[in-house]
Amino acid sequence: MSPRPTRATAPGKMMLSGEYAVLDGSPAVVCAVQRRAVVDWFPEAGDRDVARGLDHDTPRFPEVAAVQRLGGLDGALTVDTSALRGPDVKLGLGSSAAAAAAAAALVHAHTSDHASTSDTEDLASADVFDLAFRGHAEVAPQGSGADVAASAHGGIVLYTATTRDVVPIEWPAGLEASVVFTGHAASTRELVGLVRELQASDPARYQRAMDDLAETAGLMADAFRSGDVARVITTAGAYHQRMAALGEAAGAPIVEERLQTLSDLARSAGGAAKPSGAGGGDVGIAFFADPEAKARYERSCADAGFEVLAVELGGPGPLVDRG
Repeated sequence: MSPRPTRATAPGKMMLSGEYAVLDGSPAVVCAVQRRAVVDWFPEAGDRDVARGLDHDTPRFPEVAAVQRLGGLDGALTVDTSALRGPDVKLGLGSSAAAAAAAAALVHAHTSDHASTSDTEDLASADVFDLAFRGHAEVAPQGSGADVAASAHGGIVLYTATTRDVVPIEWPAGLEASVVFTGHAASTRELVGLVRELQASDPARYQRAMDDLAETAGLMADAFRSGDVARVITTAGAYHQRMAALGEAAGAPIVEERLQTLSDLARSAGGAAKPSGAGGGDVGIAFFADPEAKARYERSCADAGFEVLAVELGGPGPLVDRG
């Protein structure tokens, strides 16, 4: 019998397109980020408490508690998402989704009939996604699940929230991307709440903004699926403008001045940038057709006081350690 796994990790996420529109059924393009949440399992709660005394403890995420309860795993879990955060602030890389996916992988490895002879195994799967989604949704029911899909599957995927379909796709050859932190943490819950208030108070204006976003989300998905680098860049710029228009209609700072500055710098360097996620701060992602343009952009961002994040996009989903 293979040993019971004691640790699982899962990647963070980057929204490449589909923000807000994904909530109404449009496709999102989302990818894993190889900064990983770590979940450790202890057979007894006392063992966990000892580990907390020896290590840098992080609060137990409610998403992880929900996953453990739904999966019926005994023992105790600890969570470390420090790789997905700055020293004093969240970066917007999906730490809660990554924690839920890591916990789901650990639960799945404990409770499934699957046995492995290797110390480390990749457990990205539909079952892991389903459990992580349900646990995450108990805490954030307003979410689309796109972040959980990226963390639970890894790589780059097309995701449809209404059906929870996850379709792996390839990164377009020759497409360069840069991730930059604005220096300001944003609340997705608050921004989505303002958009929903617009939907209730002015349905026609809401629908016009969402129709524009939905059209552009479809174009972005097609550009990624076909590997058309020029169309990805052009459409990313258009998506940025559509998000700004939605924010203006809702009275929400979706594209605030820092994200607008990133867009302006990317355009000056020959590419396009947009918010990654709900906006309001957190991170932006920029796309370029050549590495020289990307380097110009990153120098300009550093000169303007922004932090360029060294992150690997794509890569493996949840990994479980049986050592």
